[in-house]
This record gives sequence, structure tokens and C-alpha cells, in this order.
Amino acid sequence: MLKKISVKRVQIGMYVHLKDVSWFEHSFLRSKFLLKEKIEIANILGIGCDYVYYDPAKSSTEPLAIDTLISRSAPKKGAKEIKKKKASALKKRKEEFIETEKKFYASALKADEIMQGILSGRTCYGEKAQQMSHELAVIFSADVQATLNLINFSAEEEGLYYHSLNVSILSCMLGKELGIGESDMKSLAFGALMHDLGKSKIPKKILFKQGAFTKSEVKMIQMHPLFGVGLLSGMKTVDRDVMKIIYHHHVRRDGTGYPSQIAFDKVSLLPKIVSIIDIYDNLINNRRVEKSLTPHQALATIYGKWAAKLDENILGHFIRMLGIYPPGSICRLDSGEIALVVSIGENPLLPDVILYDSDVPKNDAMILTLGVDIDSKIDKILSPKDLNPSELAYLSPKSKIGYSAEVKS
Repeated sequence: MLKKISVKRVQIGMYVHLKDVSWFEHSFLRSKFLLKEKIEIANILGIGCDYVYYDPAKSSTEPLAIDTLISRSAPKKGAKEIKKKKASALKKRKEEFIETEKKFYASALKADEIMQGILSGRTCYGEKAQQMSHELAVIFSADVQATLNLINFSAEEEGLYYHSLNVSILSCMLGKELGIGESDMKSLAFGALMHDLGKSKIPKKILFKQGAFTKSEVKMIQMHPLFGVGLLSGMKTVDRDVMKIIYHHHVRRDGTGYPSQIAFDKVSLLPKIVSIIDIYDNLINNRRVEKSLTPHQALATIYGKWAAKLDENILGHFIRMLGIYPPGSICRLDSGEIALVVSIGENPLLPDVILYDSDVPKNDAMILTLGVDIDSKIDKILSPKDLNPSELAYLSPKSKIGYSAEVKS
């Protein structure tokens, strides 16, 4: 419970709240924080604040017994401008994010339409799918951070081909990281988009079964690469590299994958890329949302449990691409605050974050660099289920707007 006290009784080690001070009227980048220097107390007085609230549970010291004489410091020059500039930067990033989000949802709608067209046997949709996948590789590579945030928050979406879309976009990002050429990139984008097409031939009662699969059900699911190749085999414009992605993306280095008769060293680069991305997206966007992992947890799981099954060099590039704390990761700082990682800066251990602060309107929140703007670091990675609804709504980058936008077909 917060307690109201005179600033003249505040001392270092107390966790204070400036809850009665307008956000842009003080120079601090937080509205609640642990006092570490005497100048901070003087700065509080300097903004004309005679009292604060403090949190005994988060404080290491008690208030002083008597008032002490503290000189007021002059208001920090340019503090408001700095905060407005940082808030403006976040606003601009949010606007860019919304534009990327519109394209993402429009692409998902288009992917749904195209998949249905292909399944109906209309070859014209195969050409549309190739064109769309090529465009995706360009569009979403232009704003990697926003796209990663979107992908990390798409577990709740149903009814559309979000998994295939995610795998196609992330595969192209990884392909770019690996330096593959334009021709291979086009095959990668299309093959990744189609990688699970064969699952349309598997009864939904098997695909969406909650319990353990029977042996016959496992065999049926393991047929989906062959089914996928069969569905595209009548389309003359589909090249062999695309077919290899569809047929080989479940082949594993330790021989545990399928089709089992294919040796891992005979599998080309593109299917190996898609196999890693397929696993990653299934981990962070599980159909049962409560089982979804955070990006950080997913990378740790892949590295710990899947490394022996995948191409180590490609996996290493993927981990470096996402960083230790991938965009979209929710974390608790050593200060106890909850934050969302929005981008990776020069130091992968100290990313750019948005803090959850109920005293700061969401639209006024700022992007802060750990270790630079605030003296904090990440202490623990959290899952969305660890947050209450207001915390999750504050930090979620998604605008929750329904889109009917179109992409070029």
C-alpha cells in the first residue's frame, strides 16, 4: 500500500511514486522508481512537488523521522522536450506498426483465398500464390522489428493461414540473413507458404485432436508432405526447389524425421531453413494459447531439444537474427517493472523496451533503451499468461482493428 509523505522526509533507497504530477511536468522517464541519488530528491522538489507516495514493500529504507533541509534544483532543461521526442518516436513506430499490421492481416486473408483456390484445383491460384509470396518477402523484410512483434502475437488468430504466413515471412528473413540469391528467395517464399498444404488432406478431427495420436494417425499426419507435393504437381510453374521444401521440411539430422528414407545431408538449404522456422512458430503460436512459449523460451527449447535434429549453422544464424531477447518478448526488469522488448540495439543484453506504467497513458509511453535511458536490465522472461488483462493490453503492439484491406493479387 502506498503512503503519502513529505519530500523532506524522503531518502535514498525509497521507492517513490509521482502519481499526482502530470507525466510531462517532471523530468523523470518513469513516474515510479527507486531513489538512488540525492539529486533525484532535489529534482522532485525542483518541479514544485512537496510530497510523494512511497511503497514500503519495494523500499529498502524508511522515511526520515524529521524534515531535512533540501535545496531545490532548477528544473532540468530540455527534459520535457526529451520526453516528448521519445514519445513522438514511439508514436511514429506505432503508426508504422499499424501499417505493417494492415498488410499482415490483408496477406492472411489473401493466403486463405489462395489456398482454397489451389485446393479446388484452379491452377491460376498457384500463380497468384507465387506472386504473393514474392511480394511478402519484400514487404515484411522492410520492417523486421514490427513483423517479429506481429508474429509473436498471432497465436490467438484462428481460421486463416497465419502459420503458413508466419513461416514464409520468417523464412525469408532468415534467407536474407544467410545471403541467398533472388531466385532462391522466391522459391523459399512460395515453398514456405505452401509447406503444410498437404494437411488439408488430413481429417480435421485428427489434425486438431487434443489427446495423444494413435500410430495410424501419426502415419496419416506424416503423409502431409507427400500430399502437398501431389496437390501442386499439376502446376507447371512450380519449380523443384519448392517441391523439395514441401517434401523435405520434416527430415531431421538424427534420422527421427520423415520421410525416413531421406538422408539429411541430401536435403538442400531451403528445406532446412523452413524446418527451423516451422518448429519456432509452432512453439510461440501453439493452437492452445496456454501452451505457447515466449520467443526467448522457444529459442532456448530449440537450442536445447532440437539442435541435434537441425542444421547447426542455420540455427546459429537464426538465433543471432532474433537476438537473446527477441522483439515481442515480455520481461520483468531487475527494478521489478514489466516491459515489452520492441527492438534490439547495439547491446543484445540491453534492448529497447516499453515499460508498463499505469500512471503513464499508453499513448504517451516511450521507447527506452536499457542501460542508457534507465539503469535497469532484464531479470526474467515472462509469458503473456503471467500478466493481468490491463498489463497485456497496455504492452500488446496489436491495435485489435479488423481489416478488410487488399494486397495485390
